Amino acid sequence: MDEAELGREQQMVRTKLTATILAGASLIFAFTTPVLAQEISGGKGEPQGQTAAKQIVTLNDLIEEALRHNPEIRAAMRDVDAKRARVPQAGALPDPVISFGQMNEGNVIPFTTLGKFGFSEIYIGITQEFPFYGKRGLREQVAGSEADAEYWMFEFTRRQVIANVKSAYYDLFYRNKAQEIVEKIIALMENFARIAEALYSVGKGSQADVLRAQTEISRLQDRLEVLQQQRGISEAQINALLNRPADAPIGWPAPVEKKPFRYSLAELTGMALESSPLLKRERRLIDGRASALELAKKELYPDFGFVFTYHNRGALLDYWTIGGTAKIPLYFWRKQRRGVEEAAAELAGSRERYSSTQAMLLFRIKDHYLRASTSDRLTRLYGETIIPQETLTLEATTTGYEVGKIDFLSVIDSVIKLLNDELTYYEQLAEYKKALAQLELLVGIELTK
Repeated sequence: MDEAELGREQQMVRTKLTATILAGASLIFAFTTPVLAQEISGGKGEPQGQTAAKQIVTLNDLIEEALRHNPEIRAAMRDVDAKRARVPQAGALPDPVISFGQMNEGNVIPFTTLGKFGFSEIYIGITQEFPFYGKRGLREQVAGSEADAEYWMFEFTRRQVIANVKSAYYDLFYRNKAQEIVEKIIALMENFARIAEALYSVGKGSQADVLRAQTEISRLQDRLEVLQQQRGISEAQINALLNRPADAPIGWPAPVEKKPFRYSLAELTGMALESSPLLKRERRLIDGRASALELAKKELYPDFGFVFTYHNRGALLDYWTIGGTAKIPLYFWRKQRRGVEEAAAELAGSRERYSSTQAMLLFRIKDHYLRASTSDRLTRLYGETIIPQETLTLEATTTGYEVGKIDFLSVIDSVIKLLNDELTYYEQLAEYKKALAQLELLVGIELTK
């Protein structure tokens, strides 16, 4: 082969590599770029060819199933039912006491005969205790406050499950996207490796180019293994939240829509102070402890009872007796007064817990607000600036490689940078949605309707 023919063959191989790079890049961009543009602008959907062969699962479907089947939600609802059932019990009168007996002479077997002496009789009576005025109402208030607090705990549990489903779903979305992108890059790099070997065989390329391409393929395959493992973890987490078997198939997450986030930290704080289920629970517990303190003070007053007894004397005239009872807090300095101190301490503790819960809540809101804001900025930065710039860089690099001004390793570096940029975009998109899910849990309001 003369020098001219060798040069033509080298140029043909180089041109083939350039075409492969551009074709592979076009395939990747066709897969990702339209989605990026739509997500940045608030649109929906992705190329039909990417999802037609996959079973799509939507976030709303998973949330609805979790609300029906999640055992933590169902257990929390049963706790609410139990607390509510205690309310009427707490305000009810004490059970009456029935008393009966016989006074007799002669036959020792009771209720078989009635003697002839004047004291011989069979009697039956009833005693009903009446707590001091206000005690029953306060007991019912305490139980009602505890039932309301339990309801808000249920509401928090329900919202927490929803937030966990959303977080797992967005993790799954990112890992699926990352897996698809990495698989396409691997296919592209395998073409690079084959062409690098062809260039090396005609003396134009170097062995280092071949080894670098093969090394990058190995790294990408390792990355793919990790993504597949993480995808399995996300699927198992979703199945656990839905009370499914751990290996039940999930499906392919639908395209994620990136809605703009327009709330300030001050607005989120105000919404949380008004609507947070955790703060509502603590407020109802404080109300219950305040009622319990008033009840403890009422325990210093006596409870009264009414007694009615009917006496049957056989041949003699029957008669009845009416009386009363009073339960005197005789040892108040050891019992009732200590009860007041106990209730006051519990009320003070509830108020401190409210302050602690509020402080921690506001911290978590700021934390997730900053996470959401940062991820929002990064998705825009990567989607609108970095990825388009990196795309142009790759095109310029491949053009330079075709005319012999850029080496093969620079082309690979450009492809890997674009890969990392694409993955970072989708990772930040998932982090943005997860931060919003946590904010919705904390403030008690859906923020992205």
